[in-house]
Amino acid sequence: MTDELLKFTETGHLGLSGESRTRRKLTLGIGVFDGVHLGHRRIIAEVTGLARANGSVPAAMTFDPHPRAVLCPDEPPVLLVPLKERVRLLREAGAELVWVQPFTPEFARLEPEQFLERLFACPDIELAGICVGEKWRFGRGGRGGRETLAAYAESHRLEFRACPELELNNETVSSSAIRRAISAGKLEQAAAMLGRPYRLIGTVEHGYHAASDRLDCPTANLALSAGVLPPDGVYAAAAYRNGVPYAAVVNIGFAPTFGWEQAKRRVEVHLLDFHGNLYGSELGVEFLHYLREERTFSDPEALKRQIDGDILQIRDFFAKSRFQK
Repeated sequence: MTDELLKFTETGHLGLSGESRTRRKLTLGIGVFDGVHLGHRRIIAEVTGLARANGSVPAAMTFDPHPRAVLCPDEPPVLLVPLKERVRLLREAGAELVWVQPFTPEFARLEPEQFLERLFACPDIELAGICVGEKWRFGRGGRGGRETLAAYAESHRLEFRACPELELNNETVSSSAIRRAISAGKLEQAAAMLGRPYRLIGTVEHGYHAASDRLDCPTANLALSAGVLPPDGVYAAAAYRNGVPYAAVVNIGFAPTFGWEQAKRRVEVHLLDFHGNLYGSELGVEFLHYLREERTFSDPEALKRQIDGDILQIRDFFAKSRFQK
């Protein structure tokens, strides 16, 4: 991670990698911020507005791992984006600094007042303001809320904002709602809540080589550390490698035509008009259009004919869209 990531050191101080410690005046938005959706961006916008007014640095505090992964280890949430992408999106939204707080069992046992006193006592920062979502809870058993924060801010002469939840099409914008939408294949609904197309991020790993050897359609198999998979099927997508976008075909599923034993659900990406080695590369894949369900074909030749037809349809989709490489 780079020096925009701030972490508590073992002594409880704020460690900034690659630079000497200087006391910084911060206005801080606090939350998990998984996905950095429109509701989260509203909080960061409030942070940046307060920071401009009080002459501080707009910053965000997020938690890793997700608190629910510690509090409910048998039912951890599937993150929408990996931590590195969460940080990038928070900075894109306006947070100049991102503070990643390790969420440990010990940290989860802090009473709300202990959490706040630890924050205020950090010698590396001067806290000027705090912004949260109006229903954000913190501290042991979720005992702290907006009332606790408002009283704390008043006693310490801090500015405090609790942002109301954002409603979109009569539904509250939340990470949970976005996960449900993606799992149900409602990608336009998920994109509307995110404020951007849904993106999976993974590293290209070696696959079974069937697509290149038998189908003449080389694919990149993505190993994922986070992300909710849409339903199985074929999609038009934009694949980003080193910031460069490529029109792409994505297949999610088990490749049933080949009948591999112990096959696992996979994400396979074919970049149109790309020639080169992708192994070990990080790809970001934005889902733009659902084409069809995954099917079992009588033989690889029938599958190849279908893939050729899919690619023609997807080329037509991109020709009619605003997508530009």
